[in-house]
Amino acid sequence: MGHIISVINNKGGCGKTTTTVNIADALGKKGKKVLVVDMDSQCNTTSKLNHSKNISESMYDVLNPENNKVDLDSFFYPTNYKNVSLIPNLDITGSLEPSLIESSPDSFFRLRSILRNYATKNYEFTIIDNPPNMGTFVLCSLYASDFVIVPVKAGSTDSVEGLIKATNLIHEIQKKGNPNLKFLRILINYVDKRTAISKAVIEQIRKTFEKDQIFQTEIPVNTSFERAEAKGESIFQNDATSTGARAFRNLASELISIFGD
Repeated sequence: MGHIISVINNKGGCGKTTTTVNIADALGKKGKKVLVVDMDSQCNTTSKLNHSKNISESMYDVLNPENNKVDLDSFFYPTNYKNVSLIPNLDITGSLEPSLIESSPDSFFRLRSILRNYATKNYEFTIIDNPPNMGTFVLCSLYASDFVIVPVKAGSTDSVEGLIKATNLIHEIQKKGNPNLKFLRILINYVDKRTAISKAVIEQIRKTFEKDQIFQTEIPVNTSFERAEAKGESIFQNDATSTGARAFRNLASELISIFGD
């Protein structure tokens, strides 16, 4: 059975999309079959993985409470990345939030009921990228997921506060309908150990959380990420020999070892 992992944080700029795209590419390069689900109607993950822009079926159709028939076979799009498929999003999906709230709590389980069995049988890893909040779409993701990764920015003094909010939400979802959901690891991003703030935030996180709640791999500040972002590419497409690419290769190996795959 495959693993479904949500990437969440209530703050923007902490590297959720960068994490999703690069860990998917890294896992695919290691021979793992990966599905990426873009739950953010800003569609940043979709734009990086689907350069053709030709989208007929999307998360809008999956999540729309009025859509009673969802044929998943038409929702999976190939990407430029080896072994990685995508369920894309469109900006119109954001307009579904009122109807999802109105039809809750059933709507919170919609993604789970449609996607879960297929994804776990056909993909070794499903990675869900989420919007920068703890709203309706994040709830849908967490009800469908097995595990949660919380990326944090090493240069932000609000990082621990955001982590605590994320872990509190996970506990709520465990109580309200997905008891098997687990907090997997914190991923520390944008690490620059030349700066006092980066070192202080990392130290605070490692004091606040247990060792097995934090990935050993840290993702460094690296100009290759900026170049990759500008081109809509993964770090491997832009500069496979960079320190950033090396970090994501290490992260993929660590993730695989955690699951014993």
